[in-house]
Amino acid sequence: MAASDTKPPRRSRRGTKAKAKGQEGIAILMVLIALAILFPFTASFNYKARVDWQSAINHGDEVRARAVQRGAMQLSVLMFELQRMVFNQKQFRDMMGAMDITMLAPYLMSIFGTTDGAEGLGALVGLDTSSLNELALDGGGSFEVRLMAESGKINVNCLAIEKDGENSPRARVTETLEALMLPRLYDPLFDEEKSDGERYNRQHVLQAIVDYIDDDTKRFDAYRLRQSSQDERYGYTELHDPYESRDSRLDSVLELHLVEAVDDDWMAAFSSDLTVYGGCKVNLNFASAEQIAQVLRHAVSGADRWKTEGDNFLMMTMPLANFVVESREFSLFGKLEDFKDLVAKPDQFVNPMSLLGGSSDDDDYGANLPTVPDGMEVRVKGGSNKDGASWGGLQDVASVEPERIYRLEIITTVGSVRKRLTAVYDIQYARSQSAGKGAWLYYRED
Repeated sequence: MAASDTKPPRRSRRGTKAKAKGQEGIAILMVLIALAILFPFTASFNYKARVDWQSAINHGDEVRARAVQRGAMQLSVLMFELQRMVFNQKQFRDMMGAMDITMLAPYLMSIFGTTDGAEGLGALVGLDTSSLNELALDGGGSFEVRLMAESGKINVNCLAIEKDGENSPRARVTETLEALMLPRLYDPLFDEEKSDGERYNRQHVLQAIVDYIDDDTKRFDAYRLRQSSQDERYGYTELHDPYESRDSRLDSVLELHLVEAVDDDWMAAFSSDLTVYGGCKVNLNFASAEQIAQVLRHAVSGADRWKTEGDNFLMMTMPLANFVVESREFSLFGKLEDFKDLVAKPDQFVNPMSLLGGSSDDDDYGANLPTVPDGMEVRVKGGSNKDGASWGGLQDVASVEPERIYRLEIITTVGSVRKRLTAVYDIQYARSQSAGKGAWLYYRED
């Protein structure tokens, strides 16, 4: 057989190339399918890893923020002890005058809360405080402290007390709440429909709050400031989630949410001015302008009573009360006579010319001066005469006693974590003979 007959046939190059191209297309398709399957798993794994990583960082920041918060609370206790053991002492007040820790605490606490807090305090007092920078938090976050005296707020629990000597806490607090809600700015709160489809005016809100707190079952008359002959009918027991009216002192201002006509908007507008702690006399060193105005109305002399009646209450009494609030910013009242002297002759306690500077000969200068309100004479002691006529005095409704209960707000920032702590502290609370005085009455973290 010839050699040419045994030679294997030659394969077609075209066929081999076509088969190779077909195999390459399948490989690419398999790779794409594998990537499509693996991509969601990879993306999910990366996302979870980043979430876990950020969660671990946030958890660490939250732990540090909580530690900073606890440290700020302990520093606050030192401030309260300074108030109780130094500022409240009669010897100190006689020598240095009336002082309160709320005037100093924000500046003192800033030394520890921020790295530049000591510099700010030094600039304020004119001293070199650079050596105090080491006391501040360094890279571990910061905190801000807000300290308020609770006696500067309206104690709604006084609505449960009809008479206390010459003081009528229920009537006075009702009038103060009415003055607080009086500005036209708050008209939408009383003109718009509530969630139950009803509209409640200011008198209805006052009436509902008093009836919820007082211990009787008769409806309160917000005009006559006393109980009426009608029964209380608010339908609290007919709600889907029924409850009874408190008819006693509240444990928290938040409980006012349960009162008819009091909603979130009302609480947002007025709850910051209310409290459930302290006594029922107005502390003139911390009271709001509305509270001071009611004190002026109670203790004003007969000759100046017209300044507290009708429209004159807004035109003359309220401006004088606001003037008192501004004047006591750096100087508290040591005794009731100091308040009496200030409101009698307010122009002698401030000199707008010296504050603003300039020349009094300038024709336009007087137009830019702040207006000093007219004064009014008030009595320190109340009394009565043989004819049965009686009059009120500052001693009946007001005091200038050192503060006892404080509200503390600590805002802590560490990384992306921001925490707020709200607490109430009583510096005179007697724990025991061995443990001393002072205790936290309220505590909440947000």
